[in-house]
Amino acid sequence: MRNFLLLGSLLVVSVSATANDAIKYTCKMNNAERVIEVVYTSADKPAPCTVSYTKDGVTQTLWSYESTEGQCEAKAAEFAEKQATWGWTCSNEAGTAPAAASAE
Repeated sequence: MRNFLLLGSLLVVSVSATANDAIKYTCKMNNAERVIEVVYTSADKPAPCTVSYTKDGVTQTLWSYESTEGQCEAKAAEFAEKQATWGWTCSNEAGTAPAAASAE
């Protein structure tokens, strides 16, 4: 079930990424918020890209890829799923990110 949810999320993310739309997961728990975002260097190319993570107002780059298309989107989706296993509720523009904590 968990793999199915991850695959579904990656599919939604990869469709969004074809037009280099912003991919942004917002994860919340109580009054705290974390943001996972794919940032593209070029508006018309899926690479190079970076995955940034904002926590307590501080943003850091977690991953960056120069030529591997889809890798940033996959890493962002995986990290959103990991946040969900820690009890965070994560969502993106397309809906709710995979949450292993709520999977069977």
